[in-house]
Amino acid sequence: MADDETPAADDGLDQRVTQLETGQQSILSKLDQLLGAGAGDTPEAEPERPEVNIAEEIRRQLGERDKAAARKPKAAAAPKAAELAEQAPEPMGRRIEKIMGWAE
Repeated sequence: MADDETPAADDGLDQRVTQLETGQQSILSKLDQLLGAGAGDTPEAEPERPEVNIAEEIRRQLGERDKAAARKPKAAAAPKAAELAEQAPEPMGRRIEKIMGWAE
């Protein structure tokens, strides 16, 4: 008796799956019609890809940076005379002043 009931349950399941598949197909076809009606006869545009836009933005910013660097005058490689002038060392502070926090 158990073997007779199992095929009946499978038949009901098969019918339900078939109904769901046909319902899904009708929904998809209606969605395609709606999307097609809004587009008209215009060719489909390529979907926007954010990674391409980001790459273009980076290239643009790098180009601007390079142009600004080209306009900027080059700094002299040699140090100036004032930087090389001999300077007197600062006097060493007393250790007790450092410990007590009196040192300036």
